[in-house]
Amino acid sequence: MSIYLDGMFYRCSGVGRVYENLLAGFAGSADVGEVHTIVPALHKERFLEQFSHPMIVPTFVGYGPMGFGDLVLKSAALRSLRGKVRLYFFPGHNAPLSVPGRYIVSVNDVTVFSPHFALPWYRRAGFRWLLSRAVHGAEKVVTISETVKQDLVREFGLPPGKIRVIYPWVKETFFKPPPTAGSPVSGEYLLYLGLRIAHKNVEGVIRAFLLLLDDFPKLKLVIAGSRYSTPDMVDRWKGDPRLMGRLIEFPDPSDDDIALLFGGAKGFVFPSFEEGFGLPPLEAMAASVPVVCSDIPVFREVYGDAVLYVDPNRPESIAEGIREVLNDPGLAVSLRQRGRERALIYRQEKSIRKYLDLAGGRGIGT
Repeated sequence: MSIYLDGMFYRCSGVGRVYENLLAGFAGSADVGEVHTIVPALHKERFLEQFSHPMIVPTFVGYGPMGFGDLVLKSAALRSLRGKVRLYFFPGHNAPLSVPGRYIVSVNDVTVFSPHFALPWYRRAGFRWLLSRAVHGAEKVVTISETVKQDLVREFGLPPGKIRVIYPWVKETFFKPPPTAGSPVSGEYLLYLGLRIAHKNVEGVIRAFLLLLDDFPKLKLVIAGSRYSTPDMVDRWKGDPRLMGRLIEFPDPSDDDIALLFGGAKGFVFPSFEEGFGLPPLEAMAASVPVVCSDIPVFREVYGDAVLYVDPNRPESIAEGIREVLNDPGLAVSLRQRGRERALIYRQEKSIRKYLDLAGGRGIGT
């Protein structure tokens, strides 16, 4: 069984990480033949370095995600695969206007409709139209949490039976002991990993860190992740003299970089206002890093009692949660243990099997 797996979001946080995990999982499965994928040519060199599996058949194109090329021109490339693949799978919401066969689309969140996501009304309306068309045209819709499933039923009137929840998984790399090379950051530090965008509350992380400067004069804050826009909230804050030498950026970290950063982190901070799942904290838990995160429904669903919850609307609450982890060794040890146990729930084999069941038809029409 050969399939198409859309790669337009490769190297994009969130959807991009789901895509990378899926591509590696499908290519390594005895139940899958060739995996055809379309990837922006901008990332060709890095893609070929990361994915050299003989069953992966990439096509590189001169456009990126969610533009005219992705939504219109890509249809021609997909038509060339007719007869070669059994199913088209889009791990993002970017199914083009014409798909030459049955397809599954994955919706990882609906944060674009959140008040924390700043978009002009016309772009929000356009996004709603595109997403509605994609989910109603798909044979099945995959989402990554029960929370998002409820959002899709509410926002688009989808029948619950059309939606399958398949949790992402944590890469084995993050369960391994820290690399012997050691962290690229010296001294004690907190870590944030994720896209630098408003709904992830990166500004809340920085404001909370400022409240800790006097109590922890040697503590640093590492922000690892890509910009969503330039300049962004980190760019605006890093000129603050209080943060000189204490705010460190890693704009596009590789998995190896992330593993090294986890190895030296005293705590992981992730106080998002909205999320569809939240994979970075689970990766931190796998690496035995204590996690402080926002008290929102999806995090309660995914993390259970393995993290310390705080109010994302109050930097004081975020700072207090961090302070507890840094000052209470017993709490930190407990969070490390509970976190690793929780991360072990989210393993590749179970999730890949569910995707393969969908691709093979066992989950379609049921």
